[in-house]
Amino acid sequence: MKIVTAILLFLFAYIFNLSQCLAQNRPPYQPIQAHLKVISPYKQPILRKFEEFKPVVNKITLMLKQRSLPSSLVLVPMLESSFNPQAVSPAKAAGLWQLMPATAKRFGLIVNSNRDQRFEIIPSTEAAIEYLTFLYLYFDKDINLTLAAYNAGEGRVSRAIKKSGSRAFSDLRLPKETIDYVYRFHALSYLIDISKLSDESKHSLWLFSTSSSNKKAFIDLSPLPPLISL
Repeated sequence: MKIVTAILLFLFAYIFNLSQCLAQNRPPYQPIQAHLKVISPYKQPILRKFEEFKPVVNKITLMLKQRSLPSSLVLVPMLESSFNPQAVSPAKAAGLWQLMPATAKRFGLIVNSNRDQRFEIIPSTEAAIEYLTFLYLYFDKDINLTLAAYNAGEGRVSRAIKKSGSRAFSDLRLPKETIDYVYRFHALSYLIDISKLSDESKHSLWLFSTSSSNKKAFIDLSPLPPLISL
C-alpha cells in the first residue's frame, strides 16, 4: 500500500510540475537544473534584496498587471543587476534594468554626458516595462522569446526564428549567453515564490532617489552580484 501511495504521489508531483511548466512556458527542467544549483546558495541574499526594494517590486508588479504581462518578469532586474541602480556592464548596459544606450533612447530616456536616466529608477523602470511589453507582443506572448530578445535584441531572435523555421526557443541557434540568460531566469522562478514578492494591498511608493544629480538610493544596499554573472 505504501508503495502504491508513493507512486501516486510521484505521479501527482510530476503532472503538477509539467502543468506548471506548460502554464509558464518553461523549458524542460534538466537544462534549468544546473543554473538552479548555481543560484541556490544565494537564496537568502536574493530574498533580502527583494525585501529592500519592496516598493519598487510592488510598482513593477502593478505595471506588469496593467499591461497583462507575466508577473514573473518582476525577476528581470534581479537577474540583470541584483536591483543595483548603479550597475554598469562591460558592454555599457546600465542601471537597474541594464538598458543599452540605444534601447534607452528608443523608449524615451535621456542618455547623454549631462544626464543618464538609466540610473534613475522611475524612468528606467517605465522604459524597461515598455520595452518588455513591445517584445512580449512582438513575439506572440512567448516569454522565452521575450527574454531572449531582451538579452540579445529582437533582430537577432527574429533572424534565428527565420533561419530555423521554428518559433520554439529550444530550436533556435542563439548565443550561449542568451540561452543561459533564459535558463537562469527560469531557475530564479523556481527558487523564488513570486506570489510572495509583492503586496498589492499597499500603495506603492518610490523610496529611492530619482534626481540626476543624486543617483544614490536612499537605502544602503548590501552587495550582491548580478545573478546572470554568477
